[in-house]
Amino acid sequence: MPTKDRSRSSSPVRKLVFGLIGVGVVVGAIVGGIALTSFSRTDGGTAMVIRNGGPFDSQDVRQVLPPASPRTYSGMFSDEHPYPAQQRFYDIVPGGDDTPGVNAYRTPTSDGVDVGLTARLNFRLNTTEPVLRAFDDAYGTRTFQVPGTDERLAVWDGDEGFGAFLDVIIKPVLEETLRQQIGTVDCAELQASCALVQNSTPEQLSTAVAAGQGANNAEVLQRIQTNVQTALATNINRALGGDFLTNISFSLTGVDLPAQLRERIEAAQAEFAGASAAQARLNQARLDADANAERQRGYLACNVCAQIDLVREQGEAQRKANEALSGSGVTVYAPGGGTGINVNAPG
Repeated sequence: MPTKDRSRSSSPVRKLVFGLIGVGVVVGAIVGGIALTSFSRTDGGTAMVIRNGGPFDSQDVRQVLPPASPRTYSGMFSDEHPYPAQQRFYDIVPGGDDTPGVNAYRTPTSDGVDVGLTARLNFRLNTTEPVLRAFDDAYGTRTFQVPGTDERLAVWDGDEGFGAFLDVIIKPVLEETLRQQIGTVDCAELQASCALVQNSTPEQLSTAVAAGQGANNAEVLQRIQTNVQTALATNINRALGGDFLTNISFSLTGVDLPAQLRERIEAAQAEFAGASAAQARLNQARLDADANAERQRGYLACNVCAQIDLVREQGEAQRKANEALSGSGVTVYAPGGGTGINVNAPG
């Protein structure tokens, strides 16, 4: 009876077992690697929304991590949405190109002068858990176009993504609020120098010249700043659909006039200064004439007084001449001394 070769019959089985073990090791390594990366944490300036992302999970918010959280298990395939937890700002500048988080904005005054503004909006994102969950549902699941590009980013996609969100959502509210407030004042109220090129009263012209080119009316700017801040505290969150921004403050630091208007103001200031100098010379001439007339009346009443003044003036003139000669290197000796005159002439 032939003997069965066990080594040959067990070889396929052995290969199958080793193959299954190898697959198990690979799968385990993959699962272990995914599990190790399924932990999240935040730094001191960031809060994070974790959304489910597994193949069998819903897309709901799984959890919210506060700033400076320890490493926390957040589930496999979950999506992290990090949001800034510190103070943020949005700048307004008189001109140039819009960039994420910066708005180059101009708006007309009540008398139609197109002015640029230098201002800053300060705020914080409300990172309390229920509010941040609602914010992520409303804005964290969409993208926003970056100004001047075809790129679209999520609001939680770094500073550029957050800036794109501000440009799309906050910028229209801010511009409308500023337009309403600037439209209640005329150019001369913002900058007194506008009165130099507009139909203004003499008092306004005097104020404009005294203020000088580029001087802003601090009182009017303060009033506009207060009104804008009060309005924005309501308008922004109303537009967002929730109390998503807190600590809202607005500072208005300057007003920029159009270049053509600035040139006209400078020309008007130069003309006004020339006219003022001519008027000053005319006033001085009148004063001199009045003084001479008064002096003449005194001489008619006192002939001796005229002679005394003449002698005094001649003596003063001689004294000044002697001082001038002494200073120029000429030494004068009194006659009768036998020494004559020594003149130090240039070589």
